[in-house]
Amino acid sequence: MKTMVTFLATMALAVTVAHADGLRILYLSKSSGFQHSVVATQKGQPSHSDKVLTEVARRMGATITCTKDAGLVNAENLKNYDLVIFYTTGDLTRPGNQDQGTVMAGDGVSDLLTWLKQGGGFMGFHAATDTFHETRPGQPTPYIRMIGAEFRTHGAAFEGILDVVDTAHPAMAHFKDGWKIRDEWYLFKNMNRENMHVLALLNPGDHGSVDTKYDIPAYPIVWCMSYGKGRVYFNGMGHFEDVWSNGDFQQVVADAITWTTGKGQLDAAPNYDTTVPGDKPMAGAAGASSTK
Repeated sequence: MKTMVTFLATMALAVTVAHADGLRILYLSKSSGFQHSVVATQKGQPSHSDKVLTEVARRMGATITCTKDAGLVNAENLKNYDLVIFYTTGDLTRPGNQDQGTVMAGDGVSDLLTWLKQGGGFMGFHAATDTFHETRPGQPTPYIRMIGAEFRTHGAAFEGILDVVDTAHPAMAHFKDGWKIRDEWYLFKNMNRENMHVLALLNPGDHGSVDTKYDIPAYPIVWCMSYGKGRVYFNGMGHFEDVWSNGDFQQVVADAITWTTGKGQLDAAPNYDTTVPGDKPMAGAAGASSTK
C-alpha cells in the first residue's frame, strides 16, 4: 500500500499520513501561548516538527495526523488513536495570538485523561509542560500532574550534557549517555516526584557560572510514568529545528513511540528520590512564565 499524504490548508492545518496497518498517532501543536518556530506553519505548509514526525511515522509504518485543531482532543475522536503527542503552550481552551488553530472544548483535558487511563499513550516534548498551568500556587492542574512537571523558566540556550539514568529502559535503547547537545533547557516546578520514573538528567556542566539559574545539580529532563492503564513519556528537548533534524533525536523519538504505545515492559516505577542528586531544587520552585 502506497503512503498517502493529505494536506488540509485550513485555519487549523492538519497533515495526515496514512500507511499500512500500524500505530495511529495524533500530533497536536496548538499554541495558545508562545508559538515556537518548530511548530509554526507558513503559507499552509507543515511545520518543521510536522515534517520530522511524519517521516518518523512513515519509517515505523504508522499513521499520523499533525494538527493545530485542539478540538480533535475529544472522547469520540480519541478512539481513533493509539498515541497523542503534544508540543503545545498555554490554555488550549483559549485562542492564541500567534496560532489561529481551533481551541479545545472545556472537557477536552478530562477526555484525554480518561482515554489515557483506559490504555492510551501520551508523549510531550519541550513546551508541552508550558501548557495548562496551575491557577493557584502549588496546586498543579490534572494535566500537569499527568505530564509530570510544569515549566517555570529558562535561560539562554547552551550545550547541555544528558546523563542517562535508566540504560535498560526500552525508551532509552538508543539514547547516548553523556550526549552533548545545544538546546533551550527548561527549569520546572510542581514535579510529580512520587510517580515519576526518571530516564535522563540534564547536567548543566559549567554553565551555572554563566547563568546562575543553572548553578544547580543535574535534574530530570526525560522521564516516563504509568497513568492508569496508559503510559506517559516526556522529553524536554526540541526547541530548535536542528534538534528535530538530528538523526539521534529522531531515533530517540521512535523508541519512545514504541514504548509509549505499549511495546516492551512498563518499567515505570518511581525513582526520583534515588536518582536525582543534591537538594532537588526544581521540585517546588515557584513562579511560572509563558514568555520565551
